[in-house]
Amino acid sequence: MVRAFFAVELTDDVRNQCSAVQDILKESDATINCVESALAHITIRFLGEVSDDVMHRIQEKMSAFSFKPAVITVSGVELHPQKRPRIVWANVSDNGWGETIVAELDSLLSSLGIAPEDRTFTPHVTLCRIKHYDSSLRVAVEAVSGRTFGQMTIDTIMLKKNTLTPRGPIYEDIMEIKA
Repeated sequence: MVRAFFAVELTDDVRNQCSAVQDILKESDATINCVESALAHITIRFLGEVSDDVMHRIQEKMSAFSFKPAVITVSGVELHPQKRPRIVWANVSDNGWGETIVAELDSLLSSLGIAPEDRTFTPHVTLCRIKHYDSSLRVAVEAVSGRTFGQMTIDTIMLKKNTLTPRGPIYEDIMEIKA
């Protein structure tokens, strides 16, 4: 079994901005685990645990998948959810691109017996996971809430393997899908 997901990699400039914001958030009294900037990404579709056979069939189907590139903007920082927040994320404006891609992926994956995602797609970059919330974190988030991380063009979607370890996730590229 393979734990897998589709994602968009961030540019170095956007990752650097993520790291700078994380440094500010770490100054709060909350206990947070920040995502390593090298691992920061936009998750398009989480697949969960899939068998090797299904993974092979996903790769076969994805070899014929096509999509149009999109320009996105990463800006703004917020707690999610607002009540009892569990993560801090950077917002992504993609003019509906991600929602369209998720619908296309769900259609393709349903033929392989993979159920569609039951949550509405909200493009974002996870910056930190909150282990213990403190109100000082909300103050820190408000201080960087208007931050602009930058624009980037999405012309590649990655199929990735996610191995969970006590030290954090290890991501491995399985397949690159070009626009």
